[in-house]
Amino acid sequence: MGYLYLLAVALMFSFGGTCSRMISPYFDAAFVTFFRFFFGVIFLILLKLILRQPFRKDYKVAVKIFIGWILFGAVSKWMAYLLENTGFTLGPSYGNIITQPAQTVFLTLSSVILFKDKMTFKKVLCIMICMVGVLCISWNGKDLSVFLHENVLVTLMFIVSGFCAGAHVLAQKMIGDKMDIIDSNLTIFLFSAVFSFCPLVPKIADGALQVRPNAACIIAMMAFGVITGLGFYLNAKALPLVPLYMVPLIQSTMVIFAIMWGVLFFHEKISIYIVVGTILFMIGLIWLQMQNNAEQTKKKANQA
Repeated sequence: MGYLYLLAVALMFSFGGTCSRMISPYFDAAFVTFFRFFFGVIFLILLKLILRQPFRKDYKVAVKIFIGWILFGAVSKWMAYLLENTGFTLGPSYGNIITQPAQTVFLTLSSVILFKDKMTFKKVLCIMICMVGVLCISWNGKDLSVFLHENVLVTLMFIVSGFCAGAHVLAQKMIGDKMDIIDSNLTIFLFSAVFSFCPLVPKIADGALQVRPNAACIIAMMAFGVITGLGFYLNAKALPLVPLYMVPLIQSTMVIFAIMWGVLFFHEKISIYIVVGTILFMIGLIWLQMQNNAEQTKKKANQA
């Protein structure tokens, strides 16, 4: 079941660009980001009701203790989705395939700085392979002037989005077992919804909501929430059931799905540069995660 959970998460997250593209004709990236958190919070509340899972008795105490990390995670996830959705409006619908290696690189560097893990030559090599793959996708064989003026900006958005997503994962790690996974995600997403709503107040006052979205747009908004809430829940369910080194391998299939949806729904062209770049960063990503997992296993063995 763990493998099915991870495959389902990869499949759901691959629809991120598709949902964003369906909403963007009616709402800008800031609104798309808010809708994702808003419907995500609603879905997580419904999930708690379906599972008949009340808040733990120590929930309020845990929130007070970890409010700093909760706010840090909320701001990080808000910025991650805002940059990702902005990138979708400027680039291809599969552009967020770059965020996964960026997130892994961020977490690797964070583990070196915060948890004193070793930065080995193999890890540096993995990071370099990921960077070459990302640059290959961003370049996509275009003229150098076009690459420097257009593609670099979009690529940087997705890379910083990946870093911010990594910061959210770091916040979840620091909270650890002190909070239930649904409760912690619900709390973080609730703060993220508040943060993402604040910049929308002036736009709403100017009549930004006076539009009539079609059925596809409405379905995409609700689907975004389900993808966000259910995705993080299934990912947490899968982690104890599969070897840790298999997690990035299965999650990386999101890349294949995302590219397929771009071709199928938006008739986006896939060049040899995107194929080669995708293969390169998937190799670097999986190899880097295997290095991290081997190091963690060795550390646990020494502690035992």
